[in-house]
Amino acid sequence: MDDSHKCEGVGMKRVVATLFGAVMTAVALASPAQAIPEQGTPEFEAYMQGLQRNGYNLNPDTAWRVAHQACVGGIPGYIGLELAAQGVIGPGAQDRVMDVARKYACPVQ
Repeated sequence: MDDSHKCEGVGMKRVVATLFGAVMTAVALASPAQAIPEQGTPEFEAYMQGLQRNGYNLNPDTAWRVAHQACVGGIPGYIGLELAAQGVIGPGAQDRVMDVARKYACPVQ
């Protein structure tokens, strides 16, 4: 019987364990995204009302993306263009809408 292949089994176990650990870490880090209110929920409606009280009349899709950007992060350039297309322009305007999103949409940590 050839014993030269015993080491390969140990190496495979390490690879599987590493991949399993990576998947579990990704799932754990992805959970904060679930805390952002989903469209159609009372929490999301309260967030939309908070935006409107502060002078921002965004469509729901953009409002959700703003909340995700403010609470979790993402690609700043893309959301900036979308906000500009909906009238959020001027010095500090995007920072102010992000502050409103953090106040009304981000979970308390």
